[in-house]
Amino acid sequence: MSTSRGDANQVNQPGDWTAMLRARPTRNTAARAVEKDSTGVTVYVQRRRPRWLVPPLSWIVPYAPESEITLDALGQRLWQCCDGRATVEEIVDRFAAEHGLTFHEARAAVTAYLRQLIQRGVLAIVMQDRP
Repeated sequence: MSTSRGDANQVNQPGDWTAMLRARPTRNTAARAVEKDSTGVTVYVQRRRPRWLVPPLSWIVPYAPESEITLDALGQRLWQCCDGRATVEEIVDRFAAEHGLTFHEARAAVTAYLRQLIQRGVLAIVMQDRP
């Protein structure tokens, strides 16, 4: 396990990414993943039907009960790492080692992808208190 990248005396403030590094991404339990042959993984996330979608509007507006997200190689690797046990920092360290990147380059790529997966409902974040 690596050492923290932030100052130990630093107080969490808006924009402080050290708290984010201690968080543990986990898969949405309502999501289901289907592995394609060699093209990657497709994740299906159940959607809630909007309250306003009632007849006669529901006859016109299409509604899909699931959203479909196809993950590329980076997304597939993140999906495998996000088991609720590894912290974001540990995942970033793995990517940095695997792809020959600096910690900060890997952090930028991994956190951007994590943000997209969280916004789409594929992942959730479990925040950790200070150790």
